[in-house]
Amino acid sequence: MTNEILKALKTAYEAEKEGLRTYLKFAKQTKVAAGKNMFIQLALDEIDHMELIEKFIEQTFEGKPYERVKVPKGRLSKFMPETSDASLQKVDKADLGDEEALKIALEHEKKAYEFYKEKAAKTPNSELKAFFENLAEVEQKHYDIIQAELDTIRNDGFWFDTIEFSVEL
Repeated sequence: MTNEILKALKTAYEAEKEGLRTYLKFAKQTKVAAGKNMFIQLALDEIDHMELIEKFIEQTFEGKPYERVKVPKGRLSKFMPETSDASLQKVDKADLGDEEALKIALEHEKKAYEFYKEKAAKTPNSELKAFFENLAEVEQKHYDIIQAELDTIRNDGFWFDTIEFSVEL
């Protein structure tokens, strides 16, 4: 493994660690239960990414080929309430801090995606390219989920798929 590859993997690891800290901080600050859960799940995903990077380094040093990890599509939605259960949920109003946290999280995911895509494009190593592409896909999924939640709280009175207010009496 070259110094350049090792440096890229170390940078990726540190970025994931910073994401973990950020998401745990947002989970602590967010008052809305579903929002807390989303940030906790994102933090857990960052731990998974750190473990993937560690595993890649170990496999490379041992001369083993990289085994692509499949990330389930609905992983982040497991904690979301079913639509039929949404009316039963006690819901607090999202505030400006929650929106700001989502914006910061969105920027973090965008930077992570761009980093992994750039590293994938620059490496001649096919296993490392596949590894970075895999991580980029996961970061894109996170970005899409966060963007959808940001759009939701800005536009239609829902916060993490739960109605915040009702116009019905």
